[in-house]
Amino acid sequence: MSQNNKVKYGLKNCHYAVATIDELTNEATYGEVKPWPGAVNLTQDAQGDTTKFRADNIDYWVGNSNNGYSGDLESALIPESFRMDVLGEIEDSNGVLVEDADAKTVHFAFLFQFEGDVKAVRHVLYNCTATRPSVTGSTTEETIEPQTETVTINAATIHNAGLDKNLVKGRCPEGNPQYDTFFDSVYQSTAVATYATVSFDTDGGTAIPAQTVRVGATAEKPADPTKTGYEFKGWYQEDTFTTAFDFTAAITADTTIYAKFEVVGP
Repeated sequence: MSQNNKVKYGLKNCHYAVATIDELTNEATYGEVKPWPGAVNLTQDAQGDTTKFRADNIDYWVGNSNNGYSGDLESALIPESFRMDVLGEIEDSNGVLVEDADAKTVHFAFLFQFEGDVKAVRHVLYNCTATRPSVTGSTTEETIEPQTETVTINAATIHNAGLDKNLVKGRCPEGNPQYDTFFDSVYQSTAVATYATVSFDTDGGTAIPAQTVRVGATAEKPADPTKTGYEFKGWYQEDTFTTAFDFTAAITADTTIYAKFEVVGP
């Protein structure tokens, strides 16, 4: 049974990075990625409208607009660095943080992960803004309940030059080469992925389905084919069986791999 991302819990690995947006190109450059400790809960609702055109008594055409996400981030405490970097609070000479009523809106990227996501996907929202948190508190009672702070995060689109697309969100699954360093900097796409077909020529042996492989990735070694009266001797790059095929090598173009058989002796 395949594992799907159905249950998610345990928000962790939250980070943010201030974004500087070019007003002409709507492209962003990002500053240092900083940790956001103590994150509790994140809700992000998709924003956008669905437009339907009905003809022949059916939904003849349906269009969906992607206007990003909006929702709340609940945290044990909002990091002081975020208050200063994004919310525009100022630290005075006595170490007191004060709100600047004239502070400008600061854009940022928000990166995060869910502990309960079975695929351990890491996410980035590329172009976020945040509202100031409400001030709440309560008197001391017999039972002490921890208080949290909440900011509303709105994630809009940002243009990416590498793809020439307006992006909202990126996601990186475990096992991807970018995974281990995903929180070191804000990932920027460079080009659209291309794919190649890897075919297996078994010279009359059992058929093996072709594989579609992302260029730069590797082909999966299939089970050994069989051929009546012959013994399988491995996979080769050429039909002359000169060079054994290396399944750890990256695929760069459409590729045919050849099965070598030898006649079984009497």
